[in-house]
Amino acid sequence: MKNPKKLAIIVILGLIVILAGIFLTRDSDPLKNQEVSMEEPINVALDFYDSWAAASRATSTDPYKEELHKSPILSQELREKLKNSQDEFENGTDPVLCQTAVPQVITARPSYQLDEEAQVLILSRDEGLNGQSVATLKKLNEGWYISNIECSAGEFGEDREFTFDKDGYVLKSPELEGLYFIFAENGVFGNAAPIVFSPESACTDLDGNTSVCNVDSFGEKTKAIVRGQMSETGVDVQQLELVKGDLSFE
Repeated sequence: MKNPKKLAIIVILGLIVILAGIFLTRDSDPLKNQEVSMEEPINVALDFYDSWAAASRATSTDPYKEELHKSPILSQELREKLKNSQDEFENGTDPVLCQTAVPQVITARPSYQLDEEAQVLILSRDEGLNGQSVATLKKLNEGWYISNIECSAGEFGEDREFTFDKDGYVLKSPELEGLYFIFAENGVFGNAAPIVFSPESACTDLDGNTSVCNVDSFGEKTKAIVRGQMSETGVDVQQLELVKGDLSFE
């Protein structure tokens, strides 16, 4: 017969191992303590950006001193990303506002909203500040949190008038006015631009047939290649071609 004391020790050690495994698993869950907001995605994003911009305008503080980069409405990954971007911020590259100077007025524009993900564009109304910040939000427990922030094409005053030739997704949603095109820029997916059709715009379907573009023919999320001219108002479409299979960045 086994020694009762040894058996008790083995049982206790086994329980310790099990409990340790449970706690370690819980601690490794990045969404364990994730805070969410029940507001609409555009309001969640704008609340955070307004706080960041206000702290950036202040003379006696800044967003890092206010510890806004640790905001619980941000994902754990984004908090770490902003923490690592503090040196860039101090050298004049804002990882949130994506501007060369602090704007006096910022505005938010919905890019798209799906069941579990949404994207909001944050821009400045100040003349000469052409940066564009893209906030991606995820849904959790019926609320929303900001999972990532990227600086999109045209940040830091680059010329935004250029020939456009990208593959991505045409998005159509009741929450959006018009159609938006989501594409990758410099290896970063999530850049968004309104797409504008004219009578000269040509659309090619999956069978290779080309005709005048019919906006009503697009689904909620359609793979396509868009060619045209980028302007401040979006992409003026010259050609749009529907795509089978994977896109180049997938």
